[in-house]
Amino acid sequence: MNAKRAGHAPGESSPHKEPTELRRTIARNLRLARVAAGLSQHGLAVAASSDAGVVADIEANAANMTLDTLTRLTHALGLTEIDLLLPNLERLERLKHVVRTKVSPRPRGPRSKPEPTELQRRLACNLRAKRLEAKLLQKDLATSAGIARTLVRDIERHCQNVTLDTVTRLAIPLGCTEIDLLGPVPAVAEAARSQT
Repeated sequence: MNAKRAGHAPGESSPHKEPTELRRTIARNLRLARVAAGLSQHGLAVAASSDAGVVADIEANAANMTLDTLTRLTHALGLTEIDLLLPNLERLERLKHVVRTKVSPRPRGPRSKPEPTELQRRLACNLRAKRLEAKLLQKDLATSAGIARTLVRDIERHCQNVTLDTVTRLAIPLGCTEIDLLGPVPAVAEAARSQT
């Protein structure tokens, strides 16, 4: 199985033998939203410019994925990334909207190296804010998380596309949740981001 099918960015290995709670939540919510939208796995894959095998692997095995893949899948369903990250999707008002609109399976355009997504920007901003709050240097966070120092730098500076497992690995030494890193940027962090 190649790195892409396994849900790992090149050079990133998964530290998790079992899927993390975040990945299980996303898998459950993705299936819920896809079924509510009346889409097959293939239909969602086409709408998200992805592969049906990737969608099936995420739903069945809570497979690791990159933030870009998460963004494409959620946008194809008319949802936001945070909608799939939260454990109570079935109560979400937007899910009822997805059911009413019935997303049509159509290609969303060619996959290319786009600008960083809003999710990647939020991770960059929140990661830097949490790291500074914890008074950690990039190299110290990288060592604690078991990842390359350059990856922490690239996330913070260039909004690097990473996997969900990398987000989990970063959250643990920072003493926060993945949602803290991927959720809305607090006003204080947003002000600091605009100054850099």
